Order: sequence, then C-alpha cells, then structure tokens
Amino acid sequence: MPTVIQPSDQEVPLSARLKAVLDGDFADARDAARQFIARPAMAPVAPDTPKEEYREKTLGWIKDMIAAGFTRMPYDPAYGGTGEREKYMNIVEVIAHQDMSLAVKQGVQFGLFGMSIESLGTEKHHAKYLPDVMSGKLLGGFAMTEVSGGSDVQGISTEAIYDHKTRSFTLTTPNEGARKAYIGNAAKHGEMMVVFAQLKMGESGENMGVHAFMVPIRDKDGKTKPGVTIDDCGHKVGLNGIDNGYLAFDKVTVPYEAMLDRFAQIDDAGTYQSEIKKKSQRFFKMIGTLVTGRVFVSMVALSGAKNALTTAVDHAENRKVFGETLMDKQATQSRLLPHLANTYALHFMTRHLMDEYGKGNEYLETMAAAVKAKSSDSAMKVVDEARMLAGGAGYMSEQRHGALRADMDVFRTFEGDNTVLRMLVAKNQLSRLSHKFKAATGVQKVTRIAALKMKSLFGRFNAESGKTDPAHFIDPAFQNKIFALRERSMIYALSSKLVKIAKAENADVAANKCQNDMIAYADAYAERLMMQKFIKAVNAQKDPEVKALLKDVCDLYAVQTMRQNGLWYVENGLMKPQTTTALRRLERHLTEKIRPHAKTLVAAFDIPPSVLTCIPAPAVPPAPPKQNGP
Repeated sequence: MPTVIQPSDQEVPLSARLKAVLDGDFADARDAARQFIARPAMAPVAPDTPKEEYREKTLGWIKDMIAAGFTRMPYDPAYGGTGEREKYMNIVEVIAHQDMSLAVKQGVQFGLFGMSIESLGTEKHHAKYLPDVMSGKLLGGFAMTEVSGGSDVQGISTEAIYDHKTRSFTLTTPNEGARKAYIGNAAKHGEMMVVFAQLKMGESGENMGVHAFMVPIRDKDGKTKPGVTIDDCGHKVGLNGIDNGYLAFDKVTVPYEAMLDRFAQIDDAGTYQSEIKKKSQRFFKMIGTLVTGRVFVSMVALSGAKNALTTAVDHAENRKVFGETLMDKQATQSRLLPHLANTYALHFMTRHLMDEYGKGNEYLETMAAAVKAKSSDSAMKVVDEARMLAGGAGYMSEQRHGALRADMDVFRTFEGDNTVLRMLVAKNQLSRLSHKFKAATGVQKVTRIAALKMKSLFGRFNAESGKTDPAHFIDPAFQNKIFALRERSMIYALSSKLVKIAKAENADVAANKCQNDMIAYADAYAERLMMQKFIKAVNAQKDPEVKALLKDVCDLYAVQTMRQNGLWYVENGLMKPQTTTALRRLERHLTEKIRPHAKTLVAAFDIPPSVLTCIPAPAVPPAPPKQNGP
C-alpha cells in the first residue's frame, strides 16, 4: 500500500510527497502496476531477441495482465468488467515503462478492439464478445488503415456490400492499395478483426459511408478463414513484440449481426436508417475510438520520456567530469531540465485528458489530437538528448535508449500522423471560431472582425511588452494571459488569411497555402492548455515544499516556451529584444535553482530500476571437450 502523506509530515522524503501528487487518486493502482512490472518475469527483452520469440513473450505478458485482473477494469460490470477505465489507463501508463510492445499490444486488444465493440456495437455485441475480449479468449485487432489510404480514413476502399435476401455483408478488397496495413494482432495471434469498410447497398449500390464489421480471420486452431489473406509485416524498426500484418478480403461474407450498428441500422425491409443524417457526421462518430487511442499514445510516450529522463539524470549525477558531476555543468542543466519541465507539464495535461474522458467533453477530440502530437514529438527529443548525454554508454543496448527511440518513433505517425493531427486541431478550432462570426457576411466583414479582435488583444497587452522584471514572467496571471494571447491571435490571423485567399482564388488553394500556419497554431493551442493545467496543479498543492518546487518547474516550462516562441512575439510587437534576453537569463536562473532537485523530480516517477536497463543474460560457457581415456 502507498504511504498516506500528510502535508505536515516533514519526515517523508520530498520525492515521495511529489510522487503522491503525480499518482493522484490512483496511487494504489499505479503501485500495483509497479510491482507487476518489477517481477523478474517482466525483465525487458534484449534488442536482438528474434521477433517470433519476442511476440510470444509479449503474448505471455498479456496473459499475465489478464491473470492479474487488470484487463477487466475498463469494461462494463454487466459483462464481467469493473467499470474502472481511468484506473486501467493509469496502470497501462506504468506498464509502458517496462515494454512498449506490451503497452501497444494491450492497447490493440483491450483498447482499439474491445472499445470499438463497446462504443460502436449494441447489447448483442457486448454480451457476445466483451467477456471473451477481456479474458483473452478472443484476441482481435482494429483493421482501419489501408496501404494507399494513410490518414484518409473517410476515403478507404474496402467494400462491404449488403445483400438483403441473405441479410449479410460481403467484404472485398478491390485492389492492392486497399489492403489493411500494419494491423496489430493480425500476423499471428488475432482471431477476429473490427474491419472498417464502405457500406454499399446491394441493389442500389448507394454508398452509405464507412462502417465497422466484426470479421473472423482465423478459426480456433489458428487456420486462416476462407477468402482472407494474411501477410506478416515482418521485422520492424521497433515494437517487434507485436505481430503486425496485412489483411485482404476476397468475397468474405458475414451475417447482419456482424455490423456494429449503434449509429446505423438496416431494418427488416432493407432500408438503411440512422439518426445521424449526414454521412460525414456519422463517420466522425464511428471513429471516436481513435480519441481513446490518442490519449493512450500521449500517456505511453510520456512514460518513455520519463524512462529516458530518469536514466539521464542518474548518469549526469554520477558521472564525474574534471572534479564535478556532469549535472553540475550549465550545459547539462540546459539540456535536461527544460525537457523535465515539459514532461511535468505534459503529465498534468494528460491527467486532464483522462479526467475528461467519458464526460462528453466536446473539445476532447481536439485536445487529444494536439497533446498526442506534442507528447510523441517531445518524447523523441528527450530520448535523443538522453542518449547523447550518456556518450558511448548511451549507445549500448543495455541502456535502452535505442530500444525506446525505435519503439516510440512510430507514435508520431500512428493514431494519426502528427502533421495531419495538427491540421485537424486547427480545422476544429476554426469551425468553432466561425460560430462567433456567423452573423458576419462578406470577406471584408469577417476579416475586419478578426483584425479588431487581434487589435484589442494586442492593445491590452502592449503596455507589458517591454517589461524585463523576472517577477513579471513568473506571475501565473501573466503566464496564462500570454499563452492564451498567442493562441487566440494566431487563430484570428489564420481565419483572416484563409478567407482572403479563398476569396482571391478558392478554398482548396487557401487550405494548402495555410497549412504551415495551421500546424504552428496547433502547438500554440497545446502549449496554452499545458500552461493552464500546470498552473492549476501548482495552485492545488497544500504542502509548501512540494508547491514551491512545482512552481519553479512550472515557471521553467513557461519561460523556456516563451523564449522558444520569442521571434513570434517580437514580430507581432508583443515583446522587445530586451525581453527575450531577459527570458534567457531567467531560464538559466531557474535551471540553476532546480538543479539540486533533479534527482528528486525523476525519483517521483518511481520507475522500478529493473526496467530502466536491459542486461543481457550471461552467456552459457561451452561444455569442456570430451577427453579420451582417463
């Protein structure tokens, strides 16, 4: 059981009090997960482990998770679950410290596969499939991505043609580019897939858009079903504990009950029915499972960053360089501590995503997309920095930097390519902004409204643009204001630019010419959210020592982010050159101030030491040669 920490208990180490803050209400679950991954059976695999062996070991770990009772947590008690989805997400975040293949494989099985059945299916699907999904009796996957489709899910080519006479669907892969690609659990372990396809009505041929179907791909003996072609993706850059594969379907027929029909049905007369009339709106409802996946990727990437930071700080604290530790060097502090501050900011932001999950928050899709892009990109930078800081030692496989980098690289492109996700964020926010302009008509009026709003924002802020007092930059009210100002002014400018170009040329040209602005805006949006949630977390602390340390880390996140965006602020008249110079000085001061607490800050992650390195098993000495005679 975790220690119950009172704010007045000064005998409890600061790292333990900080750990209690990070673990929050799920300390018991996270500690159970730490004990689970600290077992000798969970020792990280060697990087040169053959993929076949790695896959079976990962499946064994999945079975261990099932035996521990973890995998029932996210599901409805009516079907054998415990209805503790947020607790399960916390457990998975901890498990990711041990092995990314395990984290992703469980995400495929119990997240994408199981949650698709739960969110897209109806009671008949829940009762039939969910008990076997959570118990591991039915292993499956999520067949959405196609070879030629990439992120264009709405344009996938796989067809499901409905025949009312037999009340069935026939799934077909019309060409090589329509093969389902990189599907987890497909190459070996999966028995059934949730397959996304264009639903076409048999007689009329009318395309009703993308729908999801339960399609068996193997029987219980592992034999491929007739009409299904499965190809192994083979060895990958990383995540080789997952059996990714390609899938193709040649007139594979499934009964009506195979369609996950929560949002659309075909009645007894053969008429397609849906309460959601617009095809595009139905589509976005049906791919809602991806929101879960994006929250999950944000958390798992964060776990990898915490692994890298923990080993990097430990190395820097113990490596002596000309009489001082590496951590005492200013350059080291500048390389590691801003990343540490950013990781803390992402931690509190992902807690917010988990809190909002399931509450019907209309902004969750946008927030999850922005944070997933930010978290996965950030994790790669952290691992690279940790590897380089460790020098030759960091290049050794036992340090796991290479394995982490290889495993997490794909996070930047699955559950949505980060570039596409950033444009999705901007698109969603532009749509919301348009409601503010809905009474306006004409290009001139829209652009004038945007310009007036920007002028108002800038005017209120202009008086502070030349301030260089450090107290000014660490004022939470100022931090919230300047991050919000940047985000808001960028969306107003983007809106105005789009309207002008669309008027002069057309909407498609405008969208293409504004992509870089959209990508930059999405990061400003994520940074504003991270700033808000970090400040909120600091303000919630009752322990003065914990609050003071978190405030310093929060300030470092704020100052280094402002400095990185300094050119934008100067170009837009919101900062002067002397302001950015002052930010650089303050950033150095904050890293020096936080430096004595570097070990405390990573110790609060409480990652079991056994999963931070991969120590190869000792070689078995060869048997001595046999001797002839006595």
